Amino acid sequence: MLAVSVSGWAQSAAPAPAAASTTTSTQAEGKTLAPVTVTGTRERENQTYQSGITSVGKMPVAAKDIPQSLTVVNEKLMHDQGKDSFKSALENVIGITFEAGEGGRVGDNIRLRGFSAAGDIYLDGMRDIAQYNRDNFNTERVEVLRGAASMLFGRGSTGGVINQVSKQARLITEHEVNATVGTKGYQRYQGDFNFKLDDDAALRINAMATDGDGRGENASATTHRRGLALDYRFGIGTANEFEISYYHLHYNDKPDWGFAWFNDRPAPGPTNKYWYGLNTDFQNDKADAVTLSHTHRWADGSSLKTTVRDGYYSRTLRATQASFAAGTTLANLSANTVVSRGASSAGNAKAGNEHHTFLQTDYLTTTQWFGRKNSLLIGAEYAVENSDRSSYPFLAVAAGGPAKPSTVVGNPISNGIGGNLTQRLETQFKATTLGLYMQDTIDLTPYWKLVAGLRIDNFKADYQRPGGTAPNNTPLSRSDSLLSKRLGVMYQPTEEVSYYAAYGTSFNTSGDLYQFDPQSANTAPESSRNMEIGAKWELYGGDLSLRAALARTEKYNERNTDLDTNTNSYLLSGKRHTDALEFEVAGRITPQWDVFAGIGFLKAKIDKSGSNAAGLAEVGQNPGLSPSRQANLFTTYRIGDKWRIGGGFTAVSTNKPANSVTTFNRAPGYVKADALVEYRISEGNTVKLNIDNIFDKVYYNTLYRGFAAPGDARSVRVTLTSKF
Repeated sequence: MLAVSVSGWAQSAAPAPAAASTTTSTQAEGKTLAPVTVTGTRERENQTYQSGITSVGKMPVAAKDIPQSLTVVNEKLMHDQGKDSFKSALENVIGITFEAGEGGRVGDNIRLRGFSAAGDIYLDGMRDIAQYNRDNFNTERVEVLRGAASMLFGRGSTGGVINQVSKQARLITEHEVNATVGTKGYQRYQGDFNFKLDDDAALRINAMATDGDGRGENASATTHRRGLALDYRFGIGTANEFEISYYHLHYNDKPDWGFAWFNDRPAPGPTNKYWYGLNTDFQNDKADAVTLSHTHRWADGSSLKTTVRDGYYSRTLRATQASFAAGTTLANLSANTVVSRGASSAGNAKAGNEHHTFLQTDYLTTTQWFGRKNSLLIGAEYAVENSDRSSYPFLAVAAGGPAKPSTVVGNPISNGIGGNLTQRLETQFKATTLGLYMQDTIDLTPYWKLVAGLRIDNFKADYQRPGGTAPNNTPLSRSDSLLSKRLGVMYQPTEEVSYYAAYGTSFNTSGDLYQFDPQSANTAPESSRNMEIGAKWELYGGDLSLRAALARTEKYNERNTDLDTNTNSYLLSGKRHTDALEFEVAGRITPQWDVFAGIGFLKAKIDKSGSNAAGLAEVGQNPGLSPSRQANLFTTYRIGDKWRIGGGFTAVSTNKPANSVTTFNRAPGYVKADALVEYRISEGNTVKLNIDNIFDKVYYNTLYRGFAAPGDARSVRVTLTSKF
């Protein structure tokens, strides 16, 4: 199917051995249209951990034909590991760290090479910036493109972008059902049903229900998630293909915000065993999105794809921040030590709604200019993003409102508190973006290729503050136009080898994540750049992919607290950078042996900061959430016709929270091991045992300046899979 789409314009040096040629003719009103013939690299079946064809560069190409670091976590890897969430899948990616949901933002909060990627999450190539925790039930693969990429994606993308690829309807009738039960009351039921409806039409339905208790004994954090995704395609493989999809996710959780730092370290046990939230805590979020797309293909292989998405997202949250009572020391810490849950019922209570509309169109074609093949991408993007934030107007404790009850270390149970759950609108934000871009991949010689692209974006934003008091209730607005660049060169002496060097830029507007203050509304965008060299190899007949990369990502005019009094704006005099060295391998060593592994080294540093004492103290420091070393491995081996065994580990060196540069809070490094055993009952039916954190290691992988949340304790899950 990918061959029939637009993979003929893949950035490959020469036709691959597994090339496919497809010719179709379309009947319309009794007439036969001209045949559409497309030749390109056929997508490798999703039977190994290799990336296969990727669309993260807006052109369907093999990963080796992208002059930038790319990691792909595909469905097979997620299934083998039992990863059920977006966050857990990203634990396979070196350079990724996680921030907790404190402050103004909730949902997936990710750092990539030390830079925030909360605004750089995409779904099928379109921005997915809404604040919610994503599930993997409708995910074909997760693509992580590292380094500045505003030429392809617009604002943000300093450390890179993370693109989720949805499951699509296919021209085959096949179904898969997964049922999982495990410790801590975990249950997950997932169905993937694909129906071939006609010679060129198909429908795919994915449904999910997940329930489970999280960390804690007696009282615990919980999750209750429900999801439904529908995808209908018709005209598949013809000159005009249409796709209609709908996505729905709803979850009602009790959020786990861990425990406050203690003596510059995560709080000692038994705090890692208990959840100190309240029974009245909740995180109730919804995501609903409809996507329509049309692809037109010309007889010469050119194509034009236009996609529109309209999404509504809502969130409500009340969470508890636990800490030891004042005066607690290691000497007097006991099961009777008092645990505070915050001073007021109003703390960590927030809500919001988002309505996003995106329109994107991409034209792909190939030409012969000056005797050289040119593969062109010409595109446009228009976005309207509306966001509002609300609070719960709880009565202050001093005025007679309910206080959060304290407890003791050995007794986390609480019946919670009441309070006014009526929302009060605080802020409203509306942003419109228009982006125009063009990229050309030029075959300079049979072995050399040049990739060059430009993009211009116009970003306008209006910020209303009805919930504030004078003078903090006046409207604010800003408009920016920016140019982004991408340049790469590839040397591919054989089909199996690709060497590259790349340069790209990015920008961060002051209103990236839907918020202004009087100074930032007058502040120009930050600018960043990424410089990278690397190599990619295809080994063992193309079954095993290996890559290595050396990169520097640099934000060279960062906002800081210094003010330009003439313009009432922040000065862009800050600077920071991250140097990265990465190695990664994915694929199959033998027909029985699969492997996915990576190791990365980061050196992040703040080069310039504000001129006040606090800013000067940050210079030379690690900015946080940039551990110097990360590694992961997952491998499986098939024994005979029935059994498959496997396992792996995740390792992270000492880490510290971001936005807390000069504190001494540190989470210790850790190594966590997992295991897998699978038995094939019959054709299409398997049973799988996953043991996560097999040695029950206590580790902390979600950090914020106020607290640290531990990773999952040891869990055992059994999954029955049936394909028919």
